[in-house]
Amino acid sequence: MGQRVKEFDWSRTPIGAVNSWPQSLRSALSICLNSNFPIAIYWGRELTLIYNDAWSSIPGNKHPWALGRAAREVWPDIWNDIEPQFDKAFSGYPGGSKDALLPMQRHGYTEECYFDFTFTPVYGENGKVDGVFNAVIETTYRVINERRTAFLKNFILHIAAAQTVVEVEDLAIQLLKAGSADILFALLYNCQNEHFLLNGTTFHNESIEICDPHNWPLDQIVESGQPLHINDLKVYFTAVPKGYWEEEPTEAFIVPIKSGTRPLKSVLVCGISARRKFDGDYRVFIESIVAAIVTALNNIYSLEEERQKAASLAVLDKAKTTFFSNISHEFRTPLTLLLGPIEDAMNDPSTTTQNKARMDVAYRNALRMQKLVNTLLQFSRLEAGRVQARFSRVDICSLTREQAGSFRSAIEKAGMQLVLTCSEIWQEVYVDVEMWEKIVMNLVSNAFKYSKQGCITVSITGADHSVRLSVSDTGIGIPADQLQKIFDRFHRVDNVEGRSQEGAGIGLAMVKELVHLHNGTITVESQPGKGSTFTVTIPGGKEHLPADKIDDTVAPISVSHQADAYIQEAMKWLPEDDQKNNELHDIMLDEGFQTYASSTTNTRVLIADDNADMGEYLQRLLRNYYEVLTATDGEDAFIKALKYKPQLIISDIMMPRLDGFRLLNYIRAHAVTKNTPVIFLSARAGEEAKVEGLDAGADDYLVKPFSSKELLARVEANIRLAKNRQAAENNLRSVIMQSPVATTLLRGPSFIIDIVNEKGLEVWGRRYHEVINLPIAQALPEVEQQGFVKLLEQVYNTGVPFNGDEVPVDLVRFGRPETIYLNFIYTPVRDEENRVYGVLGIGVDVTAQVIARKKIELSESKLKEMANAMPQLVWVTNSEGQVTYFNDRLSEYGGVQKLADGNWFWQGLVHDDDLVRAQQIWERAVAAGDAFQFEHRIQMKDGNYMWHLTRGVPHKDREHGTVQWFGTTTNVHITKEQASLLEQQVQARTQELKELNLSLQKSNQELQQFAHVTSHDLKEPLRKIKTFLGRIIDDDRTYLSDISKVYAAKVKAAADRMKAMIEGVLNYSTIEAEQQELEPVDLTEVIQQIEADLELEISRKSATLEYERLPIVEGASVLFYQFFYNLLNNSLKFSQPDVLLHIVINHTLVKKDGGEWAEITVRDNGIGFEQQFSEKIFETFSRLNSKDRFEGTGLGLSLCKRIIERYGGTVKATGEPGKGARFLITLPLHQTKASH
Repeated sequence: MGQRVKEFDWSRTPIGAVNSWPQSLRSALSICLNSNFPIAIYWGRELTLIYNDAWSSIPGNKHPWALGRAAREVWPDIWNDIEPQFDKAFSGYPGGSKDALLPMQRHGYTEECYFDFTFTPVYGENGKVDGVFNAVIETTYRVINERRTAFLKNFILHIAAAQTVVEVEDLAIQLLKAGSADILFALLYNCQNEHFLLNGTTFHNESIEICDPHNWPLDQIVESGQPLHINDLKVYFTAVPKGYWEEEPTEAFIVPIKSGTRPLKSVLVCGISARRKFDGDYRVFIESIVAAIVTALNNIYSLEEERQKAASLAVLDKAKTTFFSNISHEFRTPLTLLLGPIEDAMNDPSTTTQNKARMDVAYRNALRMQKLVNTLLQFSRLEAGRVQARFSRVDICSLTREQAGSFRSAIEKAGMQLVLTCSEIWQEVYVDVEMWEKIVMNLVSNAFKYSKQGCITVSITGADHSVRLSVSDTGIGIPADQLQKIFDRFHRVDNVEGRSQEGAGIGLAMVKELVHLHNGTITVESQPGKGSTFTVTIPGGKEHLPADKIDDTVAPISVSHQADAYIQEAMKWLPEDDQKNNELHDIMLDEGFQTYASSTTNTRVLIADDNADMGEYLQRLLRNYYEVLTATDGEDAFIKALKYKPQLIISDIMMPRLDGFRLLNYIRAHAVTKNTPVIFLSARAGEEAKVEGLDAGADDYLVKPFSSKELLARVEANIRLAKNRQAAENNLRSVIMQSPVATTLLRGPSFIIDIVNEKGLEVWGRRYHEVINLPIAQALPEVEQQGFVKLLEQVYNTGVPFNGDEVPVDLVRFGRPETIYLNFIYTPVRDEENRVYGVLGIGVDVTAQVIARKKIELSESKLKEMANAMPQLVWVTNSEGQVTYFNDRLSEYGGVQKLADGNWFWQGLVHDDDLVRAQQIWERAVAAGDAFQFEHRIQMKDGNYMWHLTRGVPHKDREHGTVQWFGTTTNVHITKEQASLLEQQVQARTQELKELNLSLQKSNQELQQFAHVTSHDLKEPLRKIKTFLGRIIDDDRTYLSDISKVYAAKVKAAADRMKAMIEGVLNYSTIEAEQQELEPVDLTEVIQQIEADLELEISRKSATLEYERLPIVEGASVLFYQFFYNLLNNSLKFSQPDVLLHIVINHTLVKKDGGEWAEITVRDNGIGFEQQFSEKIFETFSRLNSKDRFEGTGLGLSLCKRIIERYGGTVKATGEPGKGARFLITLPLHQTKASH
């Protein structure tokens, strides 16, 4: 906006050109344009508008038109609302408003807008208000969202209180009337028999004419189940009602009201405000309203369904109770006919001992069945309220002691104690003796069942007007989360380690009901692992009992015959060793029926059943055919299975400590027993129970009762199948172990590693003992997160194999993380019944191939990138010459076509006059397999032809010869056109160079002659100057004044420098001209000669020269003398006066450029130099120090550089002020003619 304001022609506005603006306007405008806050300035009486970027969204489509316009012109639609604010500001009073509704027309319609704004007067230089400073924030979205949120909150709160569907619909319409600012109207239609009826509306005016519902697209809503936006309401209304706002609405939103999976029954039509755009927020608002309605309906439907379920359950419960009552009566008749004859047969002297033992088993179990039937009958009568209690006055202590004491024999044989205590009871106690017996028997029986050590305590205590019976044990206890359910009928605590898992789950429920009949209560306290205490409290006296149910005579102390069933069952829970008086056990011992029967077979069968009678019965059936072992529970069975390795296991499902399902899991998980067949025995009949057992991994499922023939047949079949399966698995194991590729067999839904060969271990990077018999997710935990376990589950569950090609696998192989690539297949493995019991995995490590291919792909990618970066047309062909690839430069050419086989027809590129020659050259090259190149013309994209140079080289291998051609086609058109011109220019230039060379040779000869002549001519007068000056100094020393002697010395020194200068120039100019013959030069001898020549100077400087045996090189000895003389003389010359000079020369020999080279170092500890001058010191006449400090011509080091470069070598210098200089000479030992 700053740029707009700057470029705007303000001279055409009432406030005039910018240069005429007062300082007050400039200051206000500066604040405005530099602020991120929405600010506008209205200036002058016409209120000319200026604003910043942040404010530009306020006028909407009027931006940037509004800039420089009068406020009345910009805001005609809200002028009546804001004109008083301007008047107030020009009166010197700040104005403004918060959340003000300003219905603007800024996007083509009257819009519901809200703003927080201020009108602040701006004073001019004259002290009067010249303008208004307007700061504004649009609050439209906040105000509308707060309004909608408040409406939704109220709507949800009230709609949730509805109790019926009709109430929800009526309440929804009433509540929608309160949201008329957003929902201009609402129509609720109900669908009845495929017809829609208007059920409710928010219209207050009854005269509003609503079109037939069939005109609304309601059928479309029902069919799609999706909302629909309507944008022309005139189709549906005779006259569209305005509603809350003055503007007539044009849009509506129709939403289906659908509750879960129920059929759609209602549709809500909502009118959309003409002052707001129907956007995502508006849609969500209406859908939220419908969601609240749907939630309320769901709650009502759910409540109604629960009511119906409760009623159904009540009917079902009543029917069940009646059924149990009837069936229990039906059970009693055959039970009586069983018990009577069995008892007669047992008492018959003619019955054999073995048959008596069998009848004893039958009698005990028939008695137990009678107890269960009686319990069911009693419980059903209690629930039905048909139990007729008879309350007699009793000695509660003696009665309870007698009843509980009947368990003493069983408890003590189990190694436990029974403690009976009773405090003195003063009040009379009335109980139904039979019921009290059942209460005591059930509680003591339960305590014994779930206690294996310690003691059981039964106590009677008196309290205020009540009597308390407590039965405590030191058993396994009850989990806290089960305490509230312990008295529920049919409730059983799963996986508890009691003496037996048998039971109907109604004993404690019946006790609770019997206690309630005595107007008493029963509670339980328990701590897992420490025991439980059941407490029964009944009122004392008889006032709480019905008078017609009371018998005031004292009841006798006795135990009914029904208690025998409880005692017999308790005795049956004891281990075999404790049942010394068990008749059948004694008989079997007498007849030699030990655990290992005297059978002749070596097939061993293990029986696991906590019911001793059942275990002994099964043992008797099987002992003549197999070795038989018995176990009293799942834990005992698993230990014996590991120790004795049976060929078959027969297991009950309901057992203490470890039930049948958990035993099966243990068996399948252990390497020793995983293949052992298991037959489940269970009283649970029906297909569902059998499927559950087989799904758990059992091999067979036998339902009680069963015949001996059926049992023997099932056992024999499963043993035979197991042997066949073992033989097949042995074959499979052999095949897997000998497989040349990685192979493993994973068993069961946990994918336990059953077999894996050496190749598999190599791929996994694991050792055999680290993985065998472990689930794959445990043995290789890193593969689970990579999806392989899910793939195994897919194969296992669907039975469909899965193939994976070049799949990356992250493994920890031998302790190191690696990524390998595998080709693998997962195949389901099936048993004899075609059931999947495992997955066979076969894999091949293709890591090397994948990495090699990726390298090739990367190389090809880089090659293509490089080809596309080249200015030439790059191409590749196959061995037959068919073009398979062009780089991106092909777009610059025309005439090329891509064939159906993916190859390119390139001949269209070449000019007709060049095509035959190009074809011949190409065919000869392909036939011979030789590289080629030729020039020809190629068609460009614009149709013109240009000259190109095509080159091609064959790519060959040893077996197949040429397999590919690689080539480039380079545009040489400009080069071709300029070739002749360039050739002419080259010829002309060559001639010029020849002439110039002759001239230079002549000049060089003349220069050499001049140098000789000049040096001779200069030396002759110089010698005379030195000669006569010497005579003057020597002969006339006594006549010369001191000042004359000084001048004479200076002349002599100048003459010496002049001589050195002349010799240096002469040497420098003649060094290239001298053509000395190559000869071996012993550098050690050269240094020795120089040392002798500089002996006086070395002595005068007190210097030491240290050098080793140096190599012999080819060259001219005079030049090497001159080279090293200059270097050593330099060191002597630039020594430090207060430091003894030390010069060191050493060398090393190196291999370089196919030859031998010497690297010679000359270093001193002289004055040194700045490293930045390391190149400058080799320049002609270059000096780093003044002549008055150090003598020299500035030619010595430049001469050295020319000498060493003459022999193909280099010389480099390094130095440091005050520490000396170092020269590194690199020189070949042998010269070639070219270097010389």
